[in-house]
Amino acid sequence: MKTSLLRSAFLLTLFFCATGFGMAQKIGVVNVSKVLDGYYKVKEARERLLNSEKAAREELALFQKELNDQVTKLKEMEAKMKNPNIDTSSLRSTYQEMVKKAREKQDDFLQYKQRAESTIRTRRNNLIVEHFKEVREAVKVVAAAKKLDLVVNSSEGHAVVLHVAPQFDITVEVLAHLNAKAPK
Repeated sequence: MKTSLLRSAFLLTLFFCATGFGMAQKIGVVNVSKVLDGYYKVKEARERLLNSEKAAREELALFQKELNDQVTKLKEMEAKMKNPNIDTSSLRSTYQEMVKKAREKQDDFLQYKQRAESTIRTRRNNLIVEHFKEVREAVKVVAAAKKLDLVVNSSEGHAVVLHVAPQFDITVEVLAHLNAKAPK
């Protein structure tokens, strides 16, 4: 955070020194987080991601149910093996085979869970990166139309601006430019 703030301050200082102190600068700000939240392509991608997460949870629930069923059967077999009136020699080999299958099922479950979580995490991270180039291009279009010399991100956590007059905020225009191509 501190290095980001220092880097931004340095870039702003460099910008003003390079363009001259006496010249009026046109500066705009855009809340990139708001733009991404409102961009129809990002909304669609988030919806697809939520559907993928739901499908993965349902698959994991099925895996878990199968494991629970196997555990229940194993407990029933354990109870039978404790009965002194039952010959347990064949039951023991069946029990050991079922324990082996339950362990394999548990390993499969854990591997699937890790793969699913990794895939979802990667898709979530890529979601923003995938559309950021389009947002940047929209910012350039709006900045050119407004003849801005500098546009700064004012998003929470990424902000380098502590205060800005509302007339400098081009977030709404950038979002309108991006969503102009949205299917109706």
